[in-house]
Amino acid sequence: DYHIERCHAPCVDYISKEDYAEIIDGVINFLSGDTRTIERELERQMHDAAEGERFEEAARYRNRLFAVRRLSERQAVEKRSVGDVDVLGLAVDGDKAAVQIFPLRGGKMIDRYGFHLENVERQETSALLEAFCVEYYGSAPSVPPQIVVPRDADDVSALEEFLSERRGSRVEVRAAERGEKRRLQELATQNARLALDSESYQTEQKRLRRVEALEELREGLNLESLPLRIECFDISNIQASEPVGSMVVFQDATPKKGHYRKFAVRGLDGQDDFAAMAQVIERRFARMSNPADEEYDEGFAAVPNLVVIDGGKGQLSAALAAMQRFDLPRVAVIALAKRAEEVFLPGRPDPVRLDPHSPGLQLLQRIRDEAHRFAVGFHRQRRAAAARESIFDTLEGVGPARRRALLRHFGSAEQVLAASQEELEGVPGVPAKTARSIYAQLHKAGRA
Repeated sequence: DYHIERCHAPCVDYISKEDYAEIIDGVINFLSGDTRTIERELERQMHDAAEGERFEEAARYRNRLFAVRRLSERQAVEKRSVGDVDVLGLAVDGDKAAVQIFPLRGGKMIDRYGFHLENVERQETSALLEAFCVEYYGSAPSVPPQIVVPRDADDVSALEEFLSERRGSRVEVRAAERGEKRRLQELATQNARLALDSESYQTEQKRLRRVEALEELREGLNLESLPLRIECFDISNIQASEPVGSMVVFQDATPKKGHYRKFAVRGLDGQDDFAAMAQVIERRFARMSNPADEEYDEGFAAVPNLVVIDGGKGQLSAALAAMQRFDLPRVAVIALAKRAEEVFLPGRPDPVRLDPHSPGLQLLQRIRDEAHRFAVGFHRQRRAAAARESIFDTLEGVGPARRRALLRHFGSAEQVLAASQEELEGVPGVPAKTARSIYAQLHKAGRA
């Protein structure tokens, strides 16, 4: 293609980035309706070739120039007949739909908008379009005088009335039977169908990849069944300060955030990740109950197919010991160590190493990272709350009532620390003398 001048071969650097970018800019301008710049450039190239007696080359430029002029003349006539109009295309597949909007102003398409709709099963085209247009044009800055809709849209009188009221003058909503508007409407419908097919394809590819990941875990970890429900546990603490645990849940290889749970670890003497993990696991499975119980919790009631422990052999042993205290169905338990992404299984001295690029390991990593994120976030909340409490505990003259007054007035402990003396004196329920004392204490302690 390069040797017959059908391609500039940018992939092998036969053309510079600057020259290729100039060609792309020309294509964009042409597709945007700016044909005059292309015509002038073709005229220049044609004259240069003719003056250099390269007549075959000049003839090629001439033919291109004539083709561009014919196309622009045809489009100019058609554009004048189109005017200001929005062209809508619609494609429906089951309970999903896609809408494409071509807004034309002065006959020129100024943009293109695409939307995806859900839960549209068994809705007629007219009803679907009416619901969409009410939502879209209800917040649009302007409404054109004409809306072109698919030909299978029947009664659009109510939509016409709504849009006319919204515009402040009559709006015509109709199907196009012939000409440029019909061509544009068919193109909008085709684009809507392609968008819907693309979304369905991507959704199906994601589903297949999730199934592949679950199958890999079943095979690689020798599980009895697909791990449809996976629960992952992590511990977060810094120097035994406010240790916490997290439980995240993935159902069918996707997060089920409504079942995420947090645990404040209690009663430990010093930093002991193994004991903390055992406590979290014990408290989780102690909450398994039936719907009739008063403390029924849906997140705890479901039985996982696979439990993932963030850690190594020690954390795995602690979790297993805690689970053995309960009469549980067969639940697979593994540990995922961060250092080399090794998977430890009960009763096996050596870890299992999954392919680092496999969907199965990537799923485990994603679940482990989500558990870590959730635990760290909760840990920060606990530390921040403890720090706020300790600040007020050290302030003389500030009891529970004045603490509430300060927090109610400023909204947070951080805002109290940032407040000026005048702002503190303006807090209802806090005497001016006490406010000055609070300000002096905070600044003396170097906190503000």
